[in-house]
Parts: sequence; C-alpha cells; structure tokens
Amino acid sequence: MNMPAINALLDKVKESCSLPSDNVLSQRIGVTRAAVSMWRSGNKPVPDERIAQLCAMAKLDGGEWMARIHAERAASPAEKALWRSVLDRLSAAAAVVALLVLAVHTGAHEALLVALSPVVITDPLYIMRNQLLVQRLPGSAGSGFVDKADCRH
Repeated sequence: MNMPAINALLDKVKESCSLPSDNVLSQRIGVTRAAVSMWRSGNKPVPDERIAQLCAMAKLDGGEWMARIHAERAASPAEKALWRSVLDRLSAAAAVVALLVLAVHTGAHEALLVALSPVVITDPLYIMRNQLLVQRLPGSAGSGFVDKADCRH
C-alpha cells in the first residue's frame, strides 16, 4: 500500500534539511533505514512521535501532517471521514490565521507610513497647541496649564 502523505513528508524533510538520502534521514532521526523504507511502502505505520519529530525538523505544521497521514491510513470510512474533518478544520483555521497575519502586517506597515508622514507629525502638535494655553495665573500655585475654555479675556 503506497502512502503519498508520508512519502511527501519524508521528501519535504529531506529537502528542507538538505539530506541526500533516506539513509541519512534515518540516521538523523535515530531509526533504521529499513524502518523508513517500511514507512514509505506502507508496511509499517509511522509512530506519531516520529511524525512530530519530522515536522519539527522541517518546521512544518505537525497537526496538519498528523491528520493527513492518519486520514490516509484510516481503516474504516468513518475513521477516514473523521480525520478528513480534522484536516479541513485545521486548514480553515490556518487560512484564517494567515489572513489575520496579513491584515496585521498590512496594518502595521500602513501605520508606520502614517506615523512617519510629516503631515501626521504636525497635526497632533497643532491640535495640542490649540487645546491648552500655558499661562501662569496671578496668585496661582497650580501647574500653569489652563483649559482654553476656562480663559475669559
């Protein structure tokens, strides 16, 4: 039984970590070359611990790969449907997070441009200058800041 998801994961890890062969990969994760070969052929399931280890090595989403691999090797249609549902939810959540990151990044970029704009730098100063008068009132021990509305000239 061929296992496209696990084969894709193994290939991504090899590419990401610049590993030339399954043999080098097996040495890196502490298993035999035969174990990796059995995973590729589908004769032996990849333990969840190894899936997590492989994903960590390549900085991949462990939950997504775990769901893909479990969905692929599920024994019953109900189990397969369950794992597909988990995968769909993870994919949807990842899409939302990606959109939020993009929106936040875009917002931060625009905020930086606005903050560095000379017009924006002068506007708050102008508003602040017109809101308060700095005036020392005769006989006053106060701060010297008087609200413009309180001044009667």
